[in-house]
Amino acid sequence: MLKWIKTILIGIIIFFGSAFTIMAFHNDIGIVTLFEQIYSQVTGSVPDSMGGLEIGYSVGLAAGILFFFNHLKLKKEKTDPTPLQVEMYKYNQDVSDTKASLLQSMEGNSKGKGNG
Repeated sequence: MLKWIKTILIGIIIFFGSAFTIMAFHNDIGIVTLFEQIYSQVTGSVPDSMGGLEIGYSVGLAAGILFFFNHLKLKKEKTDPTPLQVEMYKYNQDVSDTKASLLQSMEGNSKGKGNG
């Protein structure tokens, strides 16, 4: 039971954290102003309420995230790694390379000190 509560709590935190991040990004780039400019250029006026552009953008953003991270999995024909798996592989490679470099430099320093 405690696992489920933790899982639900983490899911809620991630959901609202992600939503806040997207909203903060949109605020930084001035998405409302951008949409108003597009409306005024195309139609000559700015709508008083949410228009089709905002709805399409919201649906497209959600669909893009779902497709990009392969969350739908309707057909699993190919076994390509997800972007997250690729980044984790790169991270693990960097850690391994760094550890090897540190070991080599430490061995080189210990050999150099003994010859003085």
